[in-house]
Amino acid sequence: MPRAAAIPASERRAHAVRVLLELARTTAPDAISTAAIAERMGVSHGALFRHFPSREALWAEAVSWATGELERRFDACLKPPALAPTPVAASPADASAGLPPSGPLNQVAALMASHAGLLQQHPGLVRMLFAELQRPATSPARETGKAFMQRFRLRLATLMGAAQADGDLAPDLDPHELAALLVATQQGLMLQALVHDGFAGLTDRSRRCVALFLRAGPGMPPAPEVSPAAAPGE
Repeated sequence: MPRAAAIPASERRAHAVRVLLELARTTAPDAISTAAIAERMGVSHGALFRHFPSREALWAEAVSWATGELERRFDACLKPPALAPTPVAASPADASAGLPPSGPLNQVAALMASHAGLLQQHPGLVRMLFAELQRPATSPARETGKAFMQRFRLRLATLMGAAQADGDLAPDLDPHELAALLVATQQGLMLQALVHDGFAGLTDRSRRCVALFLRAGPGMPPAPEVSPAAAPGE
């Protein structure tokens, strides 16, 4: 009987990452064992360790995949077709309500929505990242996540600076501090999703918060008024 075709190592590693993220949806990351991952994959514990020499190596692989996927999405969402103005009128809750139809601020909104979108798809990532940040010692996963966040803030700060040059944000504000505040807002939404709201509406909540944050710039039109009967959630 012919032997079954061997699964490439890259596919096996990707499968392990998917299983880890699936388990992290409902299980505290510290409670997820490599034995449980191997069982869910349908392989032996030893087979898993042939691809990942330690639990930390698998965690680092998952964070590396996530940061790489976010970078890819960021590059894609900043391409001109993704930023073309939509002919449909924006609703009051839309991320573009009160923002210029194109330009650096809409690019900021696109980046933040893309970031929230991946986390909404993979809430296990949020659990893993918060768990890593609470550790007193560092880890490869933590360092990968920190390096990504530095690049993310720099992207945002660069766009904030461009918005200042266009007159859409006050010129006396520090763009790096603005970027840090926007990231902190997003992280607060992530924590709320973990504790209270769940992840199903994370992208929409992020869009609304980003729009409110960015409307603080000089020259930005006021948000459209919403009658009490049409207010969201009523």
